[in-house]
Amino acid sequence: MPKPSGREEAIFPSWRAFSQAMHTRTKKTLPTMTRVIDRNTIKPGAIYCVGKNYAEHALEMQKIEGGIASSPQAGEGEPIIFLKPPTALETEGRIVMPGMDGRPISSNMHYEAEIVLLVGKSTDGCSIQDAHRHILGFGAGLDMTLRDEQLAAKKAGNPWLKSKGFRKSALISDFVSFTPQQAESDIPKELTISLELNGKLVQQGCVAEMRHSPAMLIHYLSYLYGLRPGDLIFTGTPAGVGRVEPGDTLNVRLLMAGSDGGDMRLLAQLQAEAL
Repeated sequence: MPKPSGREEAIFPSWRAFSQAMHTRTKKTLPTMTRVIDRNTIKPGAIYCVGKNYAEHALEMQKIEGGIASSPQAGEGEPIIFLKPPTALETEGRIVMPGMDGRPISSNMHYEAEIVLLVGKSTDGCSIQDAHRHILGFGAGLDMTLRDEQLAAKKAGNPWLKSKGFRKSALISDFVSFTPQQAESDIPKELTISLELNGKLVQQGCVAEMRHSPAMLIHYLSYLYGLRPGDLIFTGTPAGVGRVEPGDTLNVRLLMAGSDGGDMRLLAQLQAEAL
């Protein structure tokens, strides 16, 4: 597995050091994640997405949006939730610029790598403590974004569904099943998402760094909207978002430290190409 270098080493000196830090931080019995769930069998009724769920990404978005950067705190305020329609789902790894009347509708498409939750049980209001019981699996995802369209919509005070909900904007990998070994097992904080663009590591973040945890998100979404089997939750992207050009290759990995704190273990992988 490629190791970070350059800018990436300043963030994570080594995969082993990072995985050992995650293991030390949690010190819990890790859940079993072995059975693979084919992405082509997933038929979501809703695709929920979370904005600015990593503090460093929130800072970079404030700069992109032209605002004054101030670091948000973990758990501060309510989650920022938006939706993609089920027609946004893409399972073949194809990144396509949307068009209308033969013309592209954007000149600046961005990648956003994310940990994705697959809902396994219906709930119209679950506690944070019981949230893990409603997760069927975890996967890797890409929330493709038309950044110019998003910024223009925000500036005008308009909804920005066009920039997020177009066809093939929600790419997913296969999923790994989630089976807690104990009834009180939490969602593992060492779960990590990473993205390589043309072979270079550009994004990496873990559950422990989220402002709103997966359990909190399930709790929140279940009470406000209700969750159903097959629904997907894109849990937010870490810092490092950027532009995608035709011919680019993207490799998104879902990783987790081993029970002995050793090297990161690959759980799921999404390989995509911009056409």
